[in-house]
Amino acid sequence: MDKTLLDPVRWETLAQARDATVLNVERLEGGVSAEVLALTLRSALGAEEKVVLRQKDGTLGREALAMVRARAAGLPVPAVEEVPKGLTPNGAPALLMPFIPGHRQINRAHPGPQLQRMAAFLARLHEVDIEGLDPLPSLLDPLPELPEFLAIDKRFASLRRWVKSAAPAPYGGTPVLLHGDFWPGNLRWDGEQLVGVLDWEDCHRGDPMVDVALTRLELRYLLGPGGAERFTEAYGAQAPLNLPRLALWDCYVASAALTYMGSWGLPEAEVTHMRREATAFVHEAAARLGVRTP
Repeated sequence: MDKTLLDPVRWETLAQARDATVLNVERLEGGVSAEVLALTLRSALGAEEKVVLRQKDGTLGREALAMVRARAAGLPVPAVEEVPKGLTPNGAPALLMPFIPGHRQINRAHPGPQLQRMAAFLARLHEVDIEGLDPLPSLLDPLPELPEFLAIDKRFASLRRWVKSAAPAPYGGTPVLLHGDFWPGNLRWDGEQLVGVLDWEDCHRGDPMVDVALTRLELRYLLGPGGAERFTEAYGAQAPLNLPRLALWDCYVASAALTYMGSWGLPEAEVTHMRREATAFVHEAAARLGVRTP
């Protein structure tokens, strides 16, 4: 990170454009693939406001597009505005949004209410009108990329052969708006109420089972197989579940995670746990597809 970005004086141009003064700048936790800063502003009338500024090469336009559409549908997504590159110290464009206070924890002892609200959010998101969202990339068929991901573990060899011989499996329904990274780290809660869904850089148009599979895997890391299944049941009570396609996307998200998780900068013990759970996730999905793996 460019540490000069933490100097409030460097943000004078942005402050002037907002008729405000920047009092403080801090880097927010969790900005692995993007630069995320919190700026405390004081308006000309003396009111203080905390905002979040997000910089990420190549994704900001589609992030803003998806967030605006989801917010317009009444979902708990922060208002967002695009900041021209001339207003930032490093000359990079950014997104600006209100800071959403809250916590990221799932109550492990009693996760039910939060799992229900997570499922309700995704079910509603998948009903959002996608007209005009053509700039978002599509994610419709797991099979083309899946053999490369499955090569990460020789125990997936039989599944990899099955995938390579399978007929193309493009999604046959109307594509939906996908968050693409719907996991507890990107959620903000007030008690058990979901008040903010953040980090839309992986948004797509595509098969709703993509989001369901990814969230299932993330909840498995946190809550084990039971938590993942409770979430799946909650989603299925509100929106259609295509179980064969879900099994394919389970293989996709877990093998992709196994391929890349070593580069995420996580503690070794956490990566070991995640590898174990993601590997079991692939084997279980393969069994649901009728493929035996060691």
